[in-house]
Amino acid sequence: MVFVSTKPTLPRWLCENVLLGALPWQHGLCESYSNFSKAYTLHDSYLLGIYQSADTYGETVICLLWDSLWLPEAVSRQAHQNEPIFLMIKATKTLGIALSEGTLPKSEKQSRRILKAEHVAVEDQTVLVIDDTQKNTLTVVFSGQLHFLAVDNKRRILNLAA
Repeated sequence: MVFVSTKPTLPRWLCENVLLGALPWQHGLCESYSNFSKAYTLHDSYLLGIYQSADTYGETVICLLWDSLWLPEAVSRQAHQNEPIFLMIKATKTLGIALSEGTLPKSEKQSRRILKAEHVAVEDQTVLVIDDTQKNTLTVVFSGQLHFLAVDNKRRILNLAA
């Protein structure tokens, strides 16, 4: 089992659900990143961690503290003001993950805000690249689907299809 975490961290209840594979993905959104990015952005969100488990071989969960400033009105109305929103992205059939130099937390470094996220589909593979403000890059290569799940700090699931 591998879990790479950065600051700020996941709350204990969410970390346990990620580690136990107990997230309610059936209440999330399953679609391509290109469709997701038409309505949503990861800009200014915090990358909190990346999770892979031997139990769920081929699945990668990316955990984010989502910046609610950029949410569409239909979704932002579901969230309570000043409450954190966590976005989990699950990539199935993961073929590889790469973290650039310096992605592990260092006490003197600032928190890592996402600068941009891009994707490219080549044949039956998709590459998702997330760059942060500290010039670090997370690259996930997968051939399956992406699932998106947004949860607030009170464990309420946000409807991303709104």
